[in-house]
Amino acid sequence: MSEQHHLEHQNKKTSFNLLLGTGIAFVLLGIFLLGILSSDIEIHSIGIYHLAFVALGGVLLFLAIVKVRRKSVMFAGLFLVLTGLLLFFIRTKHIPYTLDALWPLVVVIGGVSLLVSSLFVHRRIRISQVIPSVSLLLLGGCCLLFSLHIIQQPFLQFAGRWWPVLLIAAGFCLVILFFIWNKGSVQLEEVDDDFNDLEDTN
Repeated sequence: MSEQHHLEHQNKKTSFNLLLGTGIAFVLLGIFLLGILSSDIEIHSIGIYHLAFVALGGVLLFLAIVKVRRKSVMFAGLFLVLTGLLLFFIRTKHIPYTLDALWPLVVVIGGVSLLVSSLFVHRRIRISQVIPSVSLLLLGGCCLLFSLHIIQQPFLQFAGRWWPVLLIAAGFCLVILFFIWNKGSVQLEEVDDDFNDLEDTN
């Protein structure tokens, strides 16, 4: 009976995995088809690397959810999917800017992917992942202000005048971390870098 129960469990797990994989494939394929059909771009002029980025990212997301469960795999999957979709919508002119203007969004995508992958694997917020994630988000957002010419002042001139703001922000972060650790709500060992392929979280 135990062997039969094990086989039934494996079949059920396989069915659920197939359901997840099909769902991911349908969502990504639907986004691509909707983007192509709602634009004036011919399908043959769409670069194959957009599809390759998103397809590889989708595979990695599937593996991270059902089998591997590592932050690096989840991060790579999210990053490839979101970056591929960004490039695709720029190519189809749904986003009325060039990559030269929107390249900081790739940095923002990196921050989002890092934060989401950590939350997925650990099921809680870890300071060791929040700090680099927020840093990437702020860096990308700041660069985006200049690349879109929202801030007209040259970057070097702006940085030369306002760089002390970084010291203020860093100081506030350190003070907040002190109070968090002092209350014992976060363990100090969580600060160690755990973003590597050797970590087994199963």
